[in-house]
Amino acid sequence: MTIRGEEAMVRCVNCGDVVHGRANSRGRGPDIAWHAHCQPCAALVADQMERLDLLPEGSGVEIYRCRSCGTRRICRTGWRTRCHICLDERSAGYALAAGERLLARVPHEPAHAAQLRQFGGLTAEDDIPVRVAAEFQAAIALGTELDRRRRDGWDDLTGDVHGLPWHGERTAAWSHGTWGVHDRCGAWQRFRDRACPQCPPEPGDRSFAALRDTPYLLYLVRHRGLLKFGVGRPARVREHLRAGAELVEVVEGRHADVIAAEATLKRQRTAPLRKWRTWRMPASFGKGTEVVRVVVPIRLADVLPAGRDVTDRFVDPARHGGTAARLGNRRRG
Repeated sequence: MTIRGEEAMVRCVNCGDVVHGRANSRGRGPDIAWHAHCQPCAALVADQMERLDLLPEGSGVEIYRCRSCGTRRICRTGWRTRCHICLDERSAGYALAAGERLLARVPHEPAHAAQLRQFGGLTAEDDIPVRVAAEFQAAIALGTELDRRRRDGWDDLTGDVHGLPWHGERTAAWSHGTWGVHDRCGAWQRFRDRACPQCPPEPGDRSFAALRDTPYLLYLVRHRGLLKFGVGRPARVREHLRAGAELVEVVEGRHADVIAAEATLKRQRTAPLRKWRTWRMPASFGKGTEVVRVVVPIRLADVLPAGRDVTDRFVDPARHGGTAARLGNRRRG
């Protein structure tokens, strides 16, 4: 962050301390995720992200995953990045401003308070820390940016949003790009336009997010010992069912609320799967994003209380009569 006055003053975006000199010099740490850092803040997140080695050679970018919350981020090879969402014990001042703005709205918007407490794992009696509010705002901003590009037939969307986690929104158009897996060919590709260069165009392709109040789906399906949750339109749910997954629960809500609920699930269900389990997944589960073991308790109504259960909309009585009865009992229990 640069303060303009008599002299340009550069501050660490994370803690606000003034830094001097070029990036990665004695008086300043390396620039991370597009922003200046002091040496202590840079050292604190040096091992925050792990490289996943998913993209093809020569792509010029890498996918990293946060060791704490599991969120992934694209970064140019040789550059440094950090989690889109997680702040740290040195985060202060400007880095928490988005959280302070969100907390200021809580008395007037009780729904926000409930979403924040769910996201932070807090009880109704707990005060909401500013850091939790700031991370929630970053998670919503990330989910909205990725969903703006989400479309049927693509999975494992991973991007780079300039300005996160500190600003709570995208602050510049440039980034390291957005990548995803095209289901038909199984290839990781950068989202440069609407079409996959290796496959013919598909009807009904989707490029832009639904409006804030447009109905959207949060779903939960099961396959053997695994659960997969996600968001999308009815076609996405049916894609999982065609691939052999069993229906567990589908809840419909406002697009904005569904994105918030997904952010909460991602934060709370981050235990990575062992590699030997991933071969058991149907192809529609992609690389295992938002996939957990079946013993992990998930009820979509808990994270989307204002939603409407529309599970029956996707149940085929001829095939899933027994399953529907079992899952109905589970939801009631």
